[in-house]
Amino acid sequence: MIDKITALIKRFTDAQFIRFLLVAGLNTAFGWCIFALLRFLFGLIPHIDPLFWANLFGTIISVLFNFKTYGHLVFRNKDPKLIFRFVMVYTITFFINYFSIHFLEACFGINNYIGALIMALPVGLLNYFFNKIFVYSKDCKRWLWYFMLALLLTEILFFIILKMQNPS
Repeated sequence: MIDKITALIKRFTDAQFIRFLLVAGLNTAFGWCIFALLRFLFGLIPHIDPLFWANLFGTIISVLFNFKTYGHLVFRNKDPKLIFRFVMVYTITFFINYFSIHFLEACFGINNYIGALIMALPVGLLNYFFNKIFVYSKDCKRWLWYFMLALLLTEILFFIILKMQNPS
């Protein structure tokens, strides 16, 4: 048991994870500032979902920024062909982030700005995990591709159902 705990601690204190935490801080600050600015701007446009559009465009801008920073600084991989997997991971976590912020607002009355801050750490850790095992893994298993695709399709379906019930 102690060996397992020691191995877990060692795994989370390795150089790659430390680099991830530092770069994640930079990426999170950048991403949240972009989100907040877009959320404010889209909030000025009537009859649209400002959370959705701010989250969408904020995520697109952040993905491009994060692909460079995580690839170069954390995983030491500059292969531009990995952008498809990276975008897939960020699309999955985009929906997780969107649903979570929506849930925090609907159930607890937490505004979108604070909800985005609350979700930054868990979504960031999920991004690290998915990037490590799916994007930057030298041996990505076929079952993982199926899992990620199924997760993405489920989220899209859930989003469509959510929007049909509550179009705003």
